[in-house]
Amino acid sequence: MVVLTIVAEKNGETVYFDEPIPQVHFMRLVSCSPYNSWHNLNRVEQMTLTDTRKTLASVPGGHYMIDGLVKELTSNLEQNKNEANIKFETNNANSLLKITSEKGVSITHGLAALLGTEQD
Repeated sequence: MVVLTIVAEKNGETVYFDEPIPQVHFMRLVSCSPYNSWHNLNRVEQMTLTDTRKTLASVPGGHYMIDGLVKELTSNLEQNKNEANIKFETNNANSLLKITSEKGVSITHGLAALLGTEQD
């Protein structure tokens, strides 16, 4: 079985292959989403301890899917000893991310917007 992911910037894109896929008996659309599957951070964003302002994690600007963002945050937290005992839970079926912490954590605006925790 071959799994192929095609991401188009606009509707009506045509995809060509250098070599044709041999012996195609059928094709099936597994999923289709009208939403972007990745998001942007325009600059470095941070998580800090609210009481001491100590940086717990820094995430560089770039394109992120949930799995990549969790890996980046987890790696940063491990390097900084994860003093707030922050944990991430993902639900792959609908791409939800749940964050729990034992201490107060502040998140910069861009990262909060990406995580969906932005307050008005």
